[in-house]
Order: sequence, then C-alpha cells, then structure tokens
Amino acid sequence: MPEGFSTYETWPFECLHCLRVWEEEYLVRRQTDGHGNDVVIWTREGTQVQPPWSGSVCPHCGCGSVTTFPTGYFAHHPTTALGQRPGPTAGPAGPLRPAGEVTSDPPRHRIPPLLPYALVAISLLLFAGMQMYGGSR
Repeated sequence: MPEGFSTYETWPFECLHCLRVWEEEYLVRRQTDGHGNDVVIWTREGTQVQPPWSGSVCPHCGCGSVTTFPTGYFAHHPTTALGQRPGPTAGPAGPLRPAGEVTSDPPRHRIPPLLPYALVAISLLLFAGMQMYGGSR
C-alpha cells in the first residue's frame, strides 16, 4: 500500500505575450510506490495534469510562452518586474481572472528592446572590420 500525503498549492503564472497574471490551484499528491520511489501526482479539478512548470498555456491569448513562480511567490515578493503588486483583483496586465474565463480585452504587445542587439551587431562589425584591416598589412 503506497504511503503519502496531499497538499493544495496555488501557483502564480504570467503570460510573456499579453502579460496576463493569474493563479491556478493544484492538488499535489506525494507518495511512495511499493519499491521506495517517490511519486508526485498533480491534479486540477479532479483531473491529472502536468506540473505547473511544464506546458502551461495562457487562458487569455492562448500563447505557450508562460512563466511560473513558486507557490507563495507574491506573498514574499511584494512587487512584480513592472513594479505593481498583483492583488486579488489586479495585476500588471489587468484584473486576475479564473483560468477558464476568456474576455474581450485586446492583448498587449511588448516591443522587444533593440538597443542591446544593435550594440552587439555594431561591435561585431567593428571587430570584423579591424581584423580585415589589420590582416592586410
């Protein structure tokens, strides 16, 4: 007979595409099999699912670029990267909504910073030019 215990864990997520922040609750069963190996089973609403760090999809925009934070992250880190505290009704990208609820809010798009890439490209071009000029002498 396997021995173990179950706990509820709430994991915060952020979509890297639309910046939506939400939380999902999991029932995590930790037990040992008959051979002494540890087994962890993640369930949501009675259905076995993958762990939160594996294969999450944004319920708002459907993007697979989702980051997770450990359980209790927002309780120990009062602000997010955008400097706002995601409370029970608001987050950096708008209100928190249940995972299955879809709204008609337009997704926000972040423009990636181009300056670091431009500086690297210019540095590489200068280095290559100096190597070509120095090698012809």
